[in-house]
This record gives sequence, C-alpha cells and structure tokens, in this order.
Amino acid sequence: MKILVVCQYYYPENFQITPICEQLAKDGFDVTVLTGLPNYPTGIIPEEYKKGRRDELVNGVHVLRCHEVGRKKGPVHLAINYFSFVLSAIHKAKNLQDEFDMVFVYQLSPVLMAIPGIKYANKHRVPLVLYCCDLWPESMKMYIRNENNAVFKLMKRVSGKIYRSAQSVIIQSKSFLPYLREVHGIHEDKLVYIPAFADETYLSQDFTTNDDTVDFVFMGNLGIAQDLMAVLEAVYKIRETPGFKVHFVGDGAVLDEMKTYVASHGLDDIVIFYGRRPVEEMPVYYSLADACLVSLNADNQTGLTLPSKVQGYMAAGKPIIGMIDGSARDVIDESGCGICVRAGDKDGLADAMKRFVENREQFRSCGEKAREYFIAHFSRKIIMEKLESEFKKVVF
Repeated sequence: MKILVVCQYYYPENFQITPICEQLAKDGFDVTVLTGLPNYPTGIIPEEYKKGRRDELVNGVHVLRCHEVGRKKGPVHLAINYFSFVLSAIHKAKNLQDEFDMVFVYQLSPVLMAIPGIKYANKHRVPLVLYCCDLWPESMKMYIRNENNAVFKLMKRVSGKIYRSAQSVIIQSKSFLPYLREVHGIHEDKLVYIPAFADETYLSQDFTTNDDTVDFVFMGNLGIAQDLMAVLEAVYKIRETPGFKVHFVGDGAVLDEMKTYVASHGLDDIVIFYGRRPVEEMPVYYSLADACLVSLNADNQTGLTLPSKVQGYMAAGKPIIGMIDGSARDVIDESGCGICVRAGDKDGLADAMKRFVENREQFRSCGEKAREYFIAHFSRKIIMEKLESEFKKVVF
C-alpha cells in the first residue's frame, strides 16, 4: 500500500508521527511524508534545511519538505507559520508524480495542516484517514476564549469541514469522541480510538532512585495549556516540607514566567530547570524521578486529552502525580499508578505531593502497576496493529 502522510512536523522534530511512519515502512508500506521545515519549538530552521534537504530518504521513509516560515511567539506569528506550510504543501501536493492508495493526516495544531491532504485525496479520489491529536477549534481557546469571536466561528466551520472530509477519524483520547460527535457532527461509526505509544525500551530499563531526596519530574512542553504556574503555586504551598525537589525538563511559552516566579518566591533551592533536552537524554531524568508530574488546565475540551508523556512515564515504571481531568485521570485511576486531583486544584496537588514525600514507600507498587497497564494498552505492537488494520479497512 502506498501512503501519503501529511503533517507539518516531522523528524528531527520530536513527534510520534516519525516512529509511526518508520514502523509502517518496516512493515512493508510505501510511505511518503509531506512535511515542513524543522523549527519546533524554537522557531529556528537549521542551516542545512534552509536551502537543501527538501527531498530525502530517512529510515525507509520518503520525506518531502515544503517551505515554511519559522514559528515565533504570539498568535500572529503562529498564524504566519501555519499558513506558510499549508500554502506550500498544497502546491507541492498538486505536483506529486506518485499515485497513492490513501492519505494519512497526522493532525496536530493547526487543523489546517490537513488541507493539502484533503486536496490530494479529493483530486485523486482516494480515502483519507485523519489522526486527531489536537481538538480544533478548542485549541484556539488559549488565545481566543470567546466562541462568538469572528475568527473562532470561522475556524469552527473550517474545522468541521476538515474532520467531516475524512473517511475515518482516529482519536488519540476517548474524551475527543463526544466533542467531535456533538460539535462537528462526526458519526460515531467514523471515530476510532487508538492512543499513542511510548518507547518500549523503557520497559526493560531500571530507573530505580537511590538517594533520600524525593524528586518530582515534569517532562515536555512548558506551555499555557499545561497550567504550570498552578503547579508552582502548589510547590510554594509545601515549600517548608523537607526533602523534596521539582525538576522541569523542557521549554515553552511560560518558561520565563516560571523562572520569574521561582526567583521571586524563594524556590531556587527546590525547583530546577533544564531546558529542552534531546530524547536520548530522557533516561537520565527518569533515573532522577521518584514520581512524574502531569497537568493540563480545564479551560476547554483540550484539557481532557491524554498527553503522550503519560505513556512515557508509565513505560519507565514511574508513579504519576496528576492535576488533570479526562482521559489522563481515567488512566491514572484505572491503573492505580499514582494520585490524580482535578485540573486546577492547586491545594489538592500540594496535598498529593506532600503525601508522596512523607510516605514514599507506600507508592512503590505504583511503578509496577504503570508498566503492567502500559503493556496491556499502549505497546507499539498493539497500537500499530490497530492503525494498520484501520488503513486496510478504509482502502480495501
């Protein structure tokens, strides 16, 4: 089967679409990826991609790169980044010489990245499968909270049209189902739940900690949606509790604000920032962690998703302390892998962290439960079998 994959982000950017495509290629699929120029999250396009490397073979995957203006902070700059990819990819899709059996859109933000795939699918009358990782226009509520705003209403119509154009919509989180059904009118028969997977090499690694300090580690995007200022406020509430530290591994829109808060509230001895680190270094931070943190605000439906970091935490056998609702809360509760309080519950998070610090031994079994749940629900083999089965169902 020849598959055209459309996603604005791809290797060397760290998104799961890369291992998905490489696994498809290993499994005998002929995979071509239509993507942009790597610049997430810094907005800086590496020199080697500015004038070259537009057509290359990467681990068995044919990668075609379209022109893209590097992303910068703020909605206007992000919009320029988004539209530059869409327009360039539409042009490139028009001129593709290969004929594909289907189009697979791995839809992160923005949903507009699906448009080049839709154009190709419609022109060549082939099926389109869309993997929804971010809900639109809900994701816009970080910038536009008023649903009566003209831009929001326009994006709601566009988003609905995009989702309805797919023969199958795969959802990364069960909590997406009612939104897509009720807001965009997607028939439930077209919605398929297939969660993300994590690196299974973590399953066989020993990340046991040996020191007396209780270390909480957050890994990933330090953005608005992660509600990390609330996490810091929870840390401040228990600052007098001896014997713990909190580590943030990642970069994002609120990093500077977080650093300012830490400095102004005297948390420098407790909170440590590492910046964005390569994937290869993650075992270092898992070895540091006694428990991992996950949080999302509940301002909109995107707060109900299952962040992919949860699967990574589970594969590494780490207890999880969450301040989150929706699918992530369900997974933590069902697996028994940690403690989860409601999104935005700073007092509850503070109490949970303090309880963990003072009773660390009571949570030893949480890591084992996390790995057991991961193997049963999130292994790469299980997820890829479901994905490939959906492709064959749509095409044949």
